[in-house]
Formats: sequence, C-alpha cells, structure tokens
Amino acid sequence: MDMICEANLLAIFLQHQKELLQFLTYKVSCAETAADLVQETYLRVARCSDEGDVANKRAFVFRIADNLALDHLRSVARQQSRNGGVVTEDIVCIKPEPDSILAGQQQMALFEKLIYELPPQCRTVFLMCRVEGKSYSEVSTELGIAPRTVESHMYKALKLLKDSKDLF
Repeated sequence: MDMICEANLLAIFLQHQKELLQFLTYKVSCAETAADLVQETYLRVARCSDEGDVANKRAFVFRIADNLALDHLRSVARQQSRNGGVVTEDIVCIKPEPDSILAGQQQMALFEKLIYELPPQCRTVFLMCRVEGKSYSEVSTELGIAPRTVESHMYKALKLLKDSKDLF
C-alpha cells in the first residue's frame, strides 16, 4: 500500500512540475533557484511514505515547495543582514578615499612651500589678499605701499603659482 501512495504523490508532482517551477520562480525571483527548489521538492515528496492523511495531494506538494521557498528567502535575508544588507546609493560613504586624502595633503604641503618661498613682501601681499580676503587698496593702506605695488606683488605670486601648476 505504501508504494501505491508514494507513487500517487510522485505522479502528482510530475503532473504539476511545470506549475511548481513557475510558482517558485515567481516566489524567489530567480529561475535557477526555483529549479533547485523544484528538485528539493521532488526529493521531499519521494521521501514521504505516509500520505494517508493527505486529502489534497496537489496542495500538499505545493505546500512543500512553498515551505522550501520561504526557508530559502529567510536564509537570504539572514545572510544579507549579516553582511550589512544590499549596498545602495543612499548608503555609499561620501568620505574621500585615503589615497585621495594623502594626495590632497601632499598638494597642500607643496602649495604652502611655494607660498613660503615667495619673497617676504610678495608673500604678505598674497596672504592678505587671498587668505584674509582684503582688497588691494586695503592691503596698500595697511602696508603703506602703492596700490600698483600690491598689483605687482600679486601678479608675481600668481604667476609663480601658475607656473608650478604642473606639479599639482
């Protein structure tokens, strides 16, 4: 009697195998995984020998497949939570990479070196204009030099920095 019952469940499985594959593909959103789950469903159905209480054999086979799909989806969710989840654009780190930081620090050090290699009055004029944000006339008044001299110092400083731009 056992073999007849088992054969009936396997026959139901084989009869609805295509439907099972479609059902599982929809459920897990992956045709390859669905095919694996159909195979596992077959193995579980083949192991069932006591189906005397099964009133609806088709529903029983689909319930086995559904349970396997749910187990698979839970496993995927656990794996993603252990790995920190799926990486999306909204959680991408916006901090610069360490090599970018180092390159920026090196450029800044070179820039500072070039500024401090300027003649003293030229450097003072450049820093007052570019760092402190003062106008040429304000610098002229503070340093007691002609506005034309301020322009000359700024031209000299900017030319030197521009000529060194290929170092950056």
